[in-house]
Amino acid sequence: MRWGQAALAAGALLSLPGCQSTLGAMQGEGRAVEVPVTIARLPSVVQPYPRIEQVLECVRSTGALAGKTFVVGPFADSTGKINAVANGATGAFVPQGGSASYITDAIAKAGGRVISTYFGPPAIQAPAQYMINGIFNTLDFGTAYYADLQVAGIGPVVQIGWAQLSLSIQLDEAGTRLNRQMSMIQRPVRYSQLGLTAGKSINGNLVTGQAGMQNQERLQFEALNGPVALGVVDVLMKEFPVAREVCKPLVADLLTPVPMPTAQQPKPNVQN
Repeated sequence: MRWGQAALAAGALLSLPGCQSTLGAMQGEGRAVEVPVTIARLPSVVQPYPRIEQVLECVRSTGALAGKTFVVGPFADSTGKINAVANGATGAFVPQGGSASYITDAIAKAGGRVISTYFGPPAIQAPAQYMINGIFNTLDFGTAYYADLQVAGIGPVVQIGWAQLSLSIQLDEAGTRLNRQMSMIQRPVRYSQLGLTAGKSINGNLVTGQAGMQNQERLQFEALNGPVALGVVDVLMKEFPVAREVCKPLVADLLTPVPMPTAQQPKPNVQN
């Protein structure tokens, strides 16, 4: 009798609408088997943020996010890189969680409602359909070219370097945390320095010195604000077809997957 009563109770619970929707979400109803991932890269020249704002306004005009609520958490930094050498800067190279405000701004401009959990969970739980988070995945540095050429103690110094930052934006279902869409953005940051060094004896007097100029794109703002918003636009257009159809042409060049180089297969040696 006890087993029979337990079976009837379980059947009654499963028949409730809330249990059915939860089980349906856990089983992945209504979602594609494979979640597409765009490996997008912004050009080496910083794109004006007003261009991305134009796309967000386009998504808003479609009404795709009307009545949709998004929960935004802190923006994680998993690069493991600490900045202790730049002039006037210490700590980490990228913001520590503060880039979540870029996601909040992008969602609001696209017409959605936002629940921010950066300062902690809300006192009153509000229903939400989506959760959206971001991660700084990797940050690599390199020097493409360096030269220090001196003739008779005087000569030029040239240095060209770069930083490659990758970040991802993840869109999940709010209740189950099942992943819906993901966007991966790669952003190059350029650095160049030109200078002149001198170390020469003139009329018995040793003259030394160095003069130079440098040009570096800021890693904290230009390299992050636009790419984060672009990743938000990417996942929104993947999730909402009407927004993709109307607005993707505005940023199609920025969201084109970068082709990976393939090794040339050796041709067979056929002898007659």
